[in-house]
Amino acid sequence: MSILYTADEVAEHNVENDLWIIIHNGIYNVTKFLKEHPGGEEVLINLAGSDGSDCFDAIGHSTEAIQLREMYKIGDLAGVEGGEIKGRGESVSSTDDEKNLMASHTHRSNDADLEEPWDYVEHEEKSSPWLPIFLGLGVLVYAIIFSYIF
Repeated sequence: MSILYTADEVAEHNVENDLWIIIHNGIYNVTKFLKEHPGGEEVLINLAGSDGSDCFDAIGHSTEAIQLREMYKIGDLAGVEGGEIKGRGESVSSTDDEKNLMASHTHRSNDADLEEPWDYVEHEEKSSPWLPIFLGLGVLVYAIIFSYIF
């Protein structure tokens, strides 16, 4: 059983001191997590009141991050049943068919409000070419000191 919210209701919570995000049809109140977010506050602020599923998936969050996310879950995105949108405060248990239906009706409600589109770009970490050089020099210095002492 879960409380359902519409995308419009989530869009109303789009400021730093009242920040909700949709991730895979789950509604998360991340207001208290804002300062602790390892990716920085601006990532969450840019997605405030909208669907952050693509960005969440693009970064490749760990299992621990996914489990931590569930601590902030307050409900699910309302789906369409029989032509009516189920709204805030109604509790239902979701089946896989309902989840698929909800997924097909999600959208980013704040795109028009953004001055320019925001896309998360994942940067590939590259190892430093200096690391093997410093390691080699360290071993060499250690060998010289060791041979001098003994």
